[in-house]
Amino acid sequence: MNDGAFRDLKGLKRTDEGYLVTGPHQELSVPGLFAVGDCVEGLAQIGVAAGQAAVAATTIHRELG
Repeated sequence: MNDGAFRDLKGLKRTDEGYLVTGPHQELSVPGLFAVGDCVEGLAQIGVAAGQAAVAATTIHRELG
């Protein structure tokens, strides 16, 4: 997995394969950060990433409101 954008972030939990570990609302182990798509799992499917993004966006919206 090419993770150049995440390489320098400290405290990110990863799987043995190198994917980012998220909670049930796509949140990362670094507060305030969320992840979706191929950096979370290697399915390479737009529909999966869009669903994950909807979950993350809803969580962010609720946290801001």
